[in-house]
Amino acid sequence: MKYDFTSIPDRRGCGSNKWNGAKNASPEFVPLSVADMEFYPAPQIVSAIKKTAENSVLGYTSPTDEYYNAVISWMKRRHDFDVKKEWIINTPGVVDALGILIQATTKPGDSVIILTPVYYPFDMAVLAKSRKIIYSELINSNGRYEINYADLEQKCKRAKALLFCNPHNPVGRVWTKDELKKVADICCRNKVFIIDDEIHHDIIMPGYEHTVMSNVGNFVLDNIAICTAPSKTFNLAGLQCSNIIIPNSKIRAKASACSLLNMQMGLNIFAYPSCIAAYNECEDWLEELLTVVHENAMLVESFMAEYFPEVKVYPLEGTYLQWLDMRELGMTHIELKEMLEGAGLYLDNGEMFGPLGRGFQRINLACAKVTIEKALIRFKNAVEEVRKNWEENGKPYHKTLVVDEKLENFVYTSPKTTNGTLNNKTLIIFSRYYDCELCKVLLATFTAAYPAFKAMGCDIKFVMQNDVYTLAQHQKKYPFELVADPKCELYDKYNVFEADGIVNMIAGDKLVGLAIGKNVYKLLDSDMIESLNSAIGPTPEKSDGPRENQLCAFVTVDKDMNVIYSHYAKTMTDFPEVKDIIKMLKK
Repeated sequence: MKYDFTSIPDRRGCGSNKWNGAKNASPEFVPLSVADMEFYPAPQIVSAIKKTAENSVLGYTSPTDEYYNAVISWMKRRHDFDVKKEWIINTPGVVDALGILIQATTKPGDSVIILTPVYYPFDMAVLAKSRKIIYSELINSNGRYEINYADLEQKCKRAKALLFCNPHNPVGRVWTKDELKKVADICCRNKVFIIDDEIHHDIIMPGYEHTVMSNVGNFVLDNIAICTAPSKTFNLAGLQCSNIIIPNSKIRAKASACSLLNMQMGLNIFAYPSCIAAYNECEDWLEELLTVVHENAMLVESFMAEYFPEVKVYPLEGTYLQWLDMRELGMTHIELKEMLEGAGLYLDNGEMFGPLGRGFQRINLACAKVTIEKALIRFKNAVEEVRKNWEENGKPYHKTLVVDEKLENFVYTSPKTTNGTLNNKTLIIFSRYYDCELCKVLLATFTAAYPAFKAMGCDIKFVMQNDVYTLAQHQKKYPFELVADPKCELYDKYNVFEADGIVNMIAGDKLVGLAIGKNVYKLLDSDMIESLNSAIGPTPEKSDGPRENQLCAFVTVDKDMNVIYSHYAKTMTDFPEVKDIIKMLKK
């Protein structure tokens, strides 16, 4: 190779956000989390920065014609996108641009759609501008994520803007032209403005082709802003240079005005020559980078296939961020995080990208091949050590209960029973704790429905984090047993997740007011029925159990202890309908 993609920069003590978050940072413990590269910049860019420092007054600076021409030429050459000079506005970063565009295209209280799981600053960009979030979940099917067009269509009727990620971070999809056209058509018909984050659009793997969404048809040009930057492509994130392309002159004027209101007064002086050098002189550096990233992706894929086939590696179509489903390793997401950090492996935990990412990991592949090799060996050793400890201590692998699986070793204690076991068809409800107002609603709901369950020969066990003495004070109110699990042994045994923080626990729920008060409560969007919302209210509550952020699960087994129904909650209000459970039992 012409360029150096094998050296390992030592970034300790340099203020690097990625390295500051790694407790055991050393050349042998390279963090693979935050999405900047572990590569030295292209020498042409370094030369441009040096030249500017040596030959310029370091004052306030604006883009030149040379700068605009470099951006326009790159977009045409790499993406067949004809950009006019006047369409371009500069911001110090794409995240900054997202906030500005939300401000320019919506009003406080309006709703913005986000396709989840997704890059977590999307949420912050919406909430920071006092807008509501509407989540549309990507469909995770057969190892590939797809857009739920029917759901998007429905939610566009209540929204003013869509935050879209192309290529998608973290799942690595490069949306096809047909997929993009469907999204654009839905948004344009419903007058939903598209804020298109294409910061990774230069990082496309062999066999895949990126399409700038504006190229799906002229009909979308007045309804879109395309957010681009050289930062991911050439590892220039610290220079904070983004080119936001807005064909619609009215929206562009509003965005420019919002930029001034946010005190964004242009880019730093080194951003302009760096971008010019990158786009005009460093295309061959990018081509070599893509080869390195692709080889690293293939390395991860082949390693997991050989040693951990239960880890699902999603094909990397674009970005240098690989998405791994590690739920079948048999650990809770918290145990997984602790294991990785204990081994000096600093990846990005999937729950950062929303509840649908729980149990996943995102690994940054923009580093030397030897770094990936060492990380994989360290991962293998860490998993094997955990499993060895489990075997020695008689602890089974944690595993989410799924349909047709046998429920084993469910031994419980309640005010009525000590060391009880199941011997009948049973609905097991893993709730939170008795003083949780939401759990009281669940208790009331299933108390009312209990005759219907009993008529079908189905018992109910209601698991809580409380001790047996606390539950004994309330047991008489309910026709089913309240199961005491103060050490969360049953929760852990059957992998009933605890949310990693309150944000993921309440993500997308109107009931967010339960945790963080009326102000944010007003910002988020939900279809929760008003009766539940009124019953619970926006007042914070005090936990009566060891896990404040415990989520719920609903598992039904037949008389032979085979699982016939399973629902693990993604958020604190993600509950199945009682009627649906009853309907299933009648089959």
